[in-house]
Amino acid sequence: MVVLFSIATSLLSWWQFSRREERVERIDQVIANYDKTPIAFDSITWRLNDNGLTDAEWTPVTVSGNYLPEQAVIVRNRPLSGQAGFLQLVPLVLDNGEILMIERGWIQAGSDITTPSSNPLPEPGRHELVVRLRAPEPDLGRPSVEGQLASINPAELSEILAPYGEVISDRYGRLVAESPGYDNAPFAMPMPSLNEGNHLSYALQWILFGLMAFAALFWAYRNDRRIRLEEQGLLVPKVRKKTLSDLDNEFEDLNQ
Repeated sequence: MVVLFSIATSLLSWWQFSRREERVERIDQVIANYDKTPIAFDSITWRLNDNGLTDAEWTPVTVSGNYLPEQAVIVRNRPLSGQAGFLQLVPLVLDNGEILMIERGWIQAGSDITTPSSNPLPEPGRHELVVRLRAPEPDLGRPSVEGQLASINPAELSEILAPYGEVISDRYGRLVAESPGYDNAPFAMPMPSLNEGNHLSYALQWILFGLMAFAALFWAYRNDRRIRLEEQGLLVPKVRKKTLSDLDNEFEDLNQ
């Protein structure tokens, strides 16, 4: 049982170390790319790794094209600072005819939670944008809702937007600035947290639990061996130290 328990704690510890490595990798990407000087969209080398990530994520780029506000969608279940909300996703037809999905920011949920309190859209027409490129989120396989997505997966919009152009499915842009700008616009998403979380402490705790199991086994073995030797008369029985409760009982017995 101790060996099986230690194997389980070792696997859990390894899992926490792996999660920490993934988190540190994402943090390093943010640190390396977030505050770079924007470059042209066509000049960036964008290639997704097997894990769906890319070293170029969060890189600021400049793009220009025409918004399609009538084809905008919202991404549900996006709380911010403890408040329910959505992300606004608007197609931008680039100069080369391709469509880049632009996440323009966060909008607060209305009283019924299922719809936003407001959804300020940009005007149709040409815009100059600075965006940070992001890898698409996985398809969660949830039932579709008209005008809403469960995750930012541009490929889900390919069929709907086919009459306007080919959707770029391996990335999307998080808005940094746009020209012309708007006074009434979604709330800009903040910089992602650089906190790696508690994965390291959890990993060390699981290792400690595994070591404690062997320590408990050793203590139980020694205690059992001592009891057997005492029963066989090969060892003087261990005298239990008197506790405060024992002393109180003796005092009460003397005064009866």
